[in-house]
Amino acid sequence: MPKSRWLSALAATALMASATALATDVTEITPDDFYGASYFETALEHPKVAKQKSESRKVALVARDLGWKKTKLRAALDKMRGLEGDPLELARTAVMTGFEGSRVEGRVLDVLFNASEPKHVVVYVRWRGSRSRDAVKEASTIAHIIAEKAPFVSTLSLAAIHPKSAVDSKTSVWEAKIGRTSMERIKPARIDGYADRLYARMFEDMKTRPF
Repeated sequence: MPKSRWLSALAATALMASATALATDVTEITPDDFYGASYFETALEHPKVAKQKSESRKVALVARDLGWKKTKLRAALDKMRGLEGDPLELARTAVMTGFEGSRVEGRVLDVLFNASEPKHVVVYVRWRGSRSRDAVKEASTIAHIIAEKAPFVSTLSLAAIHPKSAVDSKTSVWEAKIGRTSMERIKPARIDGYADRLYARMFEDMKTRPF
């Protein structure tokens, strides 16, 4: 995936941010925060916005175009500027750290973010499966961690490879996708007992092949 343009694109306006602003953790970034800041970034290139002499006027103009209150867009920009790095890279690090100590520790092979449509960020996760009967439990674990560590993600696309497949295998034995609202409903303590009966229903386009 191409490197996000956040650091360079927002640098020009970040100097105007309050020097006392607190650092933001990527786990605080909502879908609206991500979308609003991205929309503002793109809007800065529009002549009508670019000619505004103050950032306040630029924010007001873009907020009106979004149908947002100025305070909402300002808050989104402040949160994004408070991040100490690229949001996608920070989210990937947070997610990988979240996998540590979980049932999928050491078996997650890919975590790829697609923010080409900022209003609907997608993350693709590929992992090495263990047993077919545990696929939904593992997928539920991954989904919970994504929702917790990268809450601006709208859709998670999952693919498990056979436990004996080569690390670069693209042939999955289990795959599905799940939306943010469903991911947020998954409770780690209930995965063992409810994953197959309850959480399995939350996954869409599920495909299972023999392990």
